[in-house]
Amino acid sequence: MSQFWKVDDSVRVGEKKISVPSENGLSYTAGQKVQMFVDPSTKFMDGRETYLQFNVLLNLPSGGTPTRLQLDKCSSTIIKNIRIYDGSRGQLLEEIADYSSYVSVKYDYDKDKNIENLRALRECCHVHQPFNRGTSGTSKTAMANTITNPYFKKTSGDQTTAFANSDFLKAKVTIPLHTGIFADSSTVFPVMMTNGLYIELDLSESADVIKQLDSVLRDTRTNLNPVFHSINGSDAPSDWADGDTHASFYVAVDNGLDGPDRVSKFPFVVGETINFCVLKNNGSASTLGAAATISEINLSSDGNAGDGLIEVVLGAGVSNDSGFDITSEDFVLYSTAVADATTYDAGYTVSDVNLIVSQVILDPAYERGMIQKVREGKAIEFDIMSTTNYKNSILASERQTTFQIYAQNSRAKSLLVIPQDSTVYSTSQRISGSGTYVIKGTDFSNATGTTKDVDDTCVASTRSAYTGICDFLSTIQYTMNGKRVPSREISVKKCATKNSIDAFHIYELEKTLDNAGIPPRSFVHYLDNFCFGRGFSAGGQNGVLDLRGKDLAVILKYQETTAPTKPKMFNSFVFHVRRLTIRDGAVDVTL
Repeated sequence: MSQFWKVDDSVRVGEKKISVPSENGLSYTAGQKVQMFVDPSTKFMDGRETYLQFNVLLNLPSGGTPTRLQLDKCSSTIIKNIRIYDGSRGQLLEEIADYSSYVSVKYDYDKDKNIENLRALRECCHVHQPFNRGTSGTSKTAMANTITNPYFKKTSGDQTTAFANSDFLKAKVTIPLHTGIFADSSTVFPVMMTNGLYIELDLSESADVIKQLDSVLRDTRTNLNPVFHSINGSDAPSDWADGDTHASFYVAVDNGLDGPDRVSKFPFVVGETINFCVLKNNGSASTLGAAATISEINLSSDGNAGDGLIEVVLGAGVSNDSGFDITSEDFVLYSTAVADATTYDAGYTVSDVNLIVSQVILDPAYERGMIQKVREGKAIEFDIMSTTNYKNSILASERQTTFQIYAQNSRAKSLLVIPQDSTVYSTSQRISGSGTYVIKGTDFSNATGTTKDVDDTCVASTRSAYTGICDFLSTIQYTMNGKRVPSREISVKKCATKNSIDAFHIYELEKTLDNAGIPPRSFVHYLDNFCFGRGFSAGGQNGVLDLRGKDLAVILKYQETTAPTKPKMFNSFVFHVRRLTIRDGAVDVTL
């Protein structure tokens, strides 16, 4: 038996790009399947330089209230599942279920500023923009960009026309496929020996990946929203008194809403419905009702020492029936366009799908040598780094749980567990984050304000379909082959408080990600995309563990004073080395 790639006989002599179009349609909508076939005439492929290219265009629901929409900050989450077969479509080479969950962790933990900016340029991912920054001490967010957002047009000057589907832009997206055969490959793949490659991609549901701007939401970084200035726009601001009716008001310069381009930075649009809540306590809201619809957004020279404010004109006079005054600098606007809708069936269309394949041209003599080995009955073997998802679930009421992972991987590198919120949310909740898992602070249902976050008031998840939640988890431990590992339970009590971080947990997670081939460059999302795991080798030793026939279980304890709030689906990704063996025109896969 011969080894396929060797350092001394693998020589790249040329490379070119080949465009492989999807074969089952010209355009696709949410939930549909995209199919592509890489012809064996491609011969050799560099998966690391191969990427998926397509256009995506968002649309408002029919009859729905307009608001700005965008894809998730990680555009790769538009792919729900991925499967790769050999050319005969009889042998499954790789399958990653809940691919969106895997890439969300990869993009949140493997990033730095340079990587983020590159992904923003190539993949239409989002990155924090200084011109949409908060000035009230809020945490940074990539989901508030109104100036260079690739999914909708930039506005400028006075706005009098309602936002519509024509205001969305067709975004050009190029994303790598993070599988062992493609972006995570360390070798050139012999497409001709597998009779080609057949790829299937399942697209995510619209509400899972379409989001509003963070700066218009009531329960996500409330302090980032535009702040109420006054009714008169004067340097001596007048409040909106209880019981008074007005048809316009002015927005303060907080959160960057100043300068000649302030309307461009204003996150609301004409036709959007709005309401007010207290800046430091989003539980107190006015009752302006559905009549509070924006009809104009204007530049104004009034106020701000002559530098001007933003004037918001409503469609008709609206009465403040809240029982209290809306006072200057104490209240912020929030959008009711999605949160107050029973359903909000926004959608997207993916078109012009092409797999841009990096074809490697090798020495013809080397190619003939490979073919000769196969004809002589010898096998060509090579390894790829892959992952398999094993699923388990628990109810919100379970305070202690143990679940078994029946892994059959012979060369496992690490186990990464993502506890995902499995609550069934409406489309409006998934897009707006209203009523979803609260990452920190408390949502508007808590009117006392005693547990509000000091910086953001509240941060609710808008990514419940694929990100992990801590949900007051106390400790983590594993059973491996009859032994408890590590010998001490891994405490995450500080994470459960939503205010701090556990060093031992981060150490274990760092080792897990490193073993999985995900460089742990950033832990800023340790809470809003919570995950944990176990690496199967010490750092830098490149070891593996045979899990076949082994006992592998995860032991979790939710013993905090506050009980868990959500049922959970655990996506347990076992990263492993998978061997592909090509013999007599067939491909065998060893997990």
